[in-house]
Amino acid sequence: MTVKLIYTILFAGTLLLPSSEIAMLGIKINAPKKVLENLKLEQIAMDGNTQKFRTENGNDFSITVDKGKVVFMENDWLQDEKGVKPLFSNFRFGETSLKDIRAKFSTNGFTYNSQRMIRTKTHVILFNCFEFDSENKEVLVTITKVPLQQNITEKNIASLATLDALMIADQKYLDKIWGKDKAYDPQFKKIQW
Repeated sequence: MTVKLIYTILFAGTLLLPSSEIAMLGIKINAPKKVLENLKLEQIAMDGNTQKFRTENGNDFSITVDKGKVVFMENDWLQDEKGVKPLFSNFRFGETSLKDIRAKFSTNGFTYNSQRMIRTKTHVILFNCFEFDSENKEVLVTITKVPLQQNITEKNIASLATLDALMIADQKYLDKIWGKDKAYDPQFKKIQW
């Protein structure tokens, strides 16, 4: 093998590795508001400090700014099979279950008491939070849902609930909007990325 071929193989291999950056489209929590000017996405809505964009794969990407800094990002799946890849992680919308997420992180993380579970006319929606082991104190929020028409029990809900949205947020901001009361998994630990 030539040296050039070896470098080519090594470089190509690094492209296949998941990014260790806690970001969506290169935007990180606590980044200055100015970074939004670099987004090359169609803006579809604006509500106060939150801007909503349409991603290349057809999903929604919302960014909230508070005091001039990014404090909240949300990537919502719009239920199209072409858009199953979220902007963060190797998870897949509509396929990755809450059980898979718990297994990856070896914890069920925590929930905000105000945002544990929502029951709509058609689904049960679960919010699970995972605190990153980072200086920036980001929290990953996974939103999974399961149709009510399925035979849901306490034992099978984690297997049936599949990923519907991902959020990365500043923990202080989540405490501000959802309250400080939380319920922690007995095996709670911060997650590595």
